[in-house]
Amino acid sequence: MTPPSSESGDWRARPLRTLLFVPGNDERKLAKAGTTGADLVVIDLEDAVAEAAKTEARATAAQAVAQVSRTAAVAVRVNGLDTGRLHDDITAVAQAGLSAIVVPKVEAPDSLAAAQESLAMSERDAPAPPGTVALIALLETPLGIARCEEILLNAPERTVAAMFGVADFSAALGVEPTAEGTELLYARGRLIVAARAARMAATIDGPYLRIDDSEGLLDDSRRSRALGFQGRVALHPSQVAPINQAFSELSSEQLALARQIVEAFEEAEAAGTASIRVGGRFVDYPVYEQARAKLRRHEAYLRTVN
Repeated sequence: MTPPSSESGDWRARPLRTLLFVPGNDERKLAKAGTTGADLVVIDLEDAVAEAAKTEARATAAQAVAQVSRTAAVAVRVNGLDTGRLHDDITAVAQAGLSAIVVPKVEAPDSLAAAQESLAMSERDAPAPPGTVALIALLETPLGIARCEEILLNAPERTVAAMFGVADFSAALGVEPTAEGTELLYARGRLIVAARAARMAATIDGPYLRIDDSEGLLDDSRRSRALGFQGRVALHPSQVAPINQAFSELSSEQLALARQIVEAFEEAEAAGTASIRVGGRFVDYPVYEQARAKLRRHEAYLRTVN
């Protein structure tokens, strides 16, 4: 399998349904990560690595980027700006094959700006092609959500997606995530709107924390998709398939309608019209683009199950 291009302009076309997080110092798990079917493997240098092992883990993560990128798109979650590790983490892993850097605990635009600067410096001095490594902003604190519009509207051009940190945000609020997730609806909805306002390629939901509950994961991911998320974090390879299904599946009726919209609109556009009716529904560019995105996700899913 050939991983997708890391060119920044490709992010809107690629699926980002499942982001599988793998500890950055676990060589056994890293060796298998590229074969799980996840759309993006995220090598984690932050929460998954003990403080005493963080410096040593950089070399393992850098080696894993080269290995995993042969079969899957790969990103690295670095340590946050306030830890003093962000720059050295990025310098250690920036190389050809790296698709993105996940910046954690973003609470102000300067975190993303610092990551952008570190990437630019690394690209000048290392083999990472200039400008091709994207940024993903992880907002997981009350301050981050309270400032999400300011953060994302002022994010560097490399910033292609916003991610919601379920566990850290819930802990900060002092709430237990429920099956329905009503306690987090405000934060999720606000982040989705802010990311769309900033024209991000995707908004990524946080993980479903009950790893052995596949049915619960499927139901929760369907709810997440209905809110406007395009994908979510996976904490274990067993979660990849249910997440891919939830963010890709279309009923036969939904599939037929999406195809009808795309075909009719492209035919009308070629004739000089950009506003039509399909099955009694008004269709313009936004509706057309949404139908195309549904078809891309669905087709990507079918390729993994057939």
